Parts: sequence; structure tokens; C-alpha cells
Amino acid sequence: MARIRQRRDRHFIDDHGQLFWINGPDHHCYLSEQRQWRQGLTFEEVLEWKQCSPSGLVSQRFTSLQAACEAFEHHQITWSLDLYLRRMGDEMALQRGCDDYKPTAMKEEEARGARPRRQPWLSADGAPKAAAAPRCDLSARPRCAPGEAPHLQRRRRSSAAQGPGISPAAR
Repeated sequence: MARIRQRRDRHFIDDHGQLFWINGPDHHCYLSEQRQWRQGLTFEEVLEWKQCSPSGLVSQRFTSLQAACEAFEHHQITWSLDLYLRRMGDEMALQRGCDDYKPTAMKEEEARGARPRRQPWLSADGAPKAAAAPRCDLSARPRCAPGEAPHLQRRRRSSAAQGPGISPAAR
């Protein structure tokens, strides 16, 4: 039997350290497996600093949050892969994986005068701690420039690469 070790609202972590999120309305919800890419963070820090994203694995629907948790603990989950959710999770992980990432709500609080907070994966000099190595299967996690998210960058083809006879206006 799988055990839910810690739970906060709709997030829970099992006895193997894997994180899950109960998604959807209370009466028609499903489980979504979450990836974490930083080691050494507490369950609360992962949630507060948004250091998780959907892996794409989702369960069947349940009639309540309690039914979803009970099915998980009794190994009654049928997992399937949602490719849209997987792509969305990959984009979230790239953005949130930047060393200087802060959730929007935290940035807004700081802009209103709250004390600035240091990311728990950075040391006092601002360098990543040794324990903060990437942990998920994001093989080529690019480094982010301040204020830049890699999934927002697009590569454009030059008009010469489009081939002859295609005018820029026709594209």
C-alpha cells in the first residue's frame, strides 16, 4: 500500500518522495504526477517556490478529493500520459528552473515593500548550492538570463532559407 506522507491542500507527497497534485473540481478530480528538479528543498519550499510541474501522467477521474487519495493509497490508479500536460510541464520547468526564479506573487509582494527573499537553492553569494542539482529528466535545461524564459524565445528562419519564389508578404 502506498502512503501519503505529507499533504497540503491539493498537493501530497508519497512515502517514496514523489509529489502529486489533485487537479480539477472537487466532484470530478484526477491525480497528476509532478516532477521536481531541485534536491534539498522541503515539501513546503517546493510548493512555495513552485519547483514542480506536471510530468504528464494523469489518473482516472474521482468523485471527491478523499476518493482520489484513498484510490492512491490502495493502488487503484490507472495512469495515462497526457501529452499536452507534459509539454506544459516542460515549459513550466524551463521557466521555473532558472536560478533567479521567483513566483509572481512573491515578486509583487517585494514590489509593494515586502522583505526580499533569497531562493533556498542559492548560497549566500548567490551561487547555486551543490545539493541543488537538477533532479528530473529535463536533459538540456538552459540557463536563463534575468527576466528571460527560454520557452518564449523563438527561432526565425531567414527569407533566404524559405526557398525561391516565396515573398515575405506571402508568408
